Amino acid sequence: MVDREHFSPQSHPTATPQAVPPRHSRFRSLVRLLLFGGVPLAVVVLILTAIFSGGSSESEVLVNDRPHTIQLDVLNGTGEAKLAQRLTDYLRSRGFDVVEMGNYAGELENTLVIDRTGNREAAVRVAQSLGIPEEKVVQKIDKTLYLDASVYIGKDYRTLAPFK
Repeated sequence: MVDREHFSPQSHPTATPQAVPPRHSRFRSLVRLLLFGGVPLAVVVLILTAIFSGGSSESEVLVNDRPHTIQLDVLNGTGEAKLAQRLTDYLRSRGFDVVEMGNYAGELENTLVIDRTGNREAAVRVAQSLGIPEEKVVQKIDKTLYLDASVYIGKDYRTLAPFK
């Protein structure tokens, strides 16, 4: 005989177990958790990351107080095949916008980064990404190219970051 005053389904071995919520309601609970718990946390993390990283990556500079992705071309001045493509792939993987690549008309001993707009910071960022000393950044402004910088690959290319 069961004492009805002290009866609880959990304490009785023959009692029916609590019903398991249907699968769709568990899914809804998960969605609510992500929307109201996880997403705001992700937004906070993104905002804090932007604040503490200065809001820009190595492939961006400020132009008129707005982030601008650095645009450049890559020319191979070594006479060896596929170097412009390899350097282009490397720069693109780091966020730079390589708009053109090809071969330089002659051969170069040293790799150069050329500032094309007068925004030296853009050219220096390209050089830093490649491991080129800032002293090798030269200025030759040519606004008809619509580029921030140019990279001319020289025979010293094995010293550059993507070829090490």
